[in-house]
Amino acid sequence: MKNSDVAICELMENKMNEVILKINQTHDIFADKLHNEFGILDWIFYQVCKDERKNA
Repeated sequence: MKNSDVAICELMENKMNEVILKINQTHDIFADKLHNEFGILDWIFYQVCKDERKNA
């Protein structure tokens, strides 16, 4: 990464939360599938970034 001061985990978490919020506001079957997939990605993301959170 060019700028090591950027907290990538925090940035990605904010973007994931925005996407999940938009999906939650949509009421169709595809949104439900996307919500499940993003829930799994969010869990994986948390596992990868939890060490960064501990050091913050």
